Amino acid sequence: MKIRLAAISFFILAAGVVSAFAGDTATFINLGFSDDSGYFMFGLHGIDGNTNRPFAEIYTVDVKANNFVSGGVAKESFAESLQPGQDASGAFYTLLGKNIPLVNKFRIKHLRQGRLLYILLNGDTIKEELEFRDFNTQNQYSVRLIQNSSGSGAQVKAAFHISFSIRQAAGTKNFVIGRPDFYREKTMDYRIRQIVLSPDERHLVFVIERDQYTPQGKAIRYMVETVRIF
Repeated sequence: MKIRLAAISFFILAAGVVSAFAGDTATFINLGFSDDSGYFMFGLHGIDGNTNRPFAEIYTVDVKANNFVSGGVAKESFAESLQPGQDASGAFYTLLGKNIPLVNKFRIKHLRQGRLLYILLNGDTIKEELEFRDFNTQNQYSVRLIQNSSGSGAQVKAAFHISFSIRQAAGTKNFVIGRPDFYREKTMDYRIRQIVLSPDERHLVFVIERDQYTPQGKAIRYMVETVRIF
């Protein structure tokens, strides 16, 4: 009986691992800011649903310009197959090791990750408008992600922008960021996964999770929008 139960348990575990491999959900990594908070680096890794290969990506952002620095995008897919119970973090570590010169050039400090103001946890209800307070400063935030899409299947595309306000004792500041007329191909949906305040507390980083169409099903990837607020 014990042997049979062990075999059944192993079968269930193996089936769960195979199911996890079949998905295409990337993991977001906050790699930190530069000393002056002028640059932000992030990465992601996962299993490509089309090839079943582990992949990793690293991006370096000019926070003030809300754009990638020159040569600041690194991507790689790896031929090595993963065993049950493994994830694609090894692909990420490998790619990061190859890009240490980029880390040093922009003086990225991996421990300077900023302060998390908001996070969408798995299972949370996705709201059209976010309302929250920074308890360190007592500033109150109201954030709304506005998106539009067209087409379906392989022809789907979507655009978004973010409208938000910060209410302080001295008054309210209003902001609009993003590109409402830029439709990303094969993108179905966007949502705010995190909002991070830079270490100098002058900038926000919006971590955007987006659903992409693939022939095998939905893939989840990440991007960021940055803005100076003070």
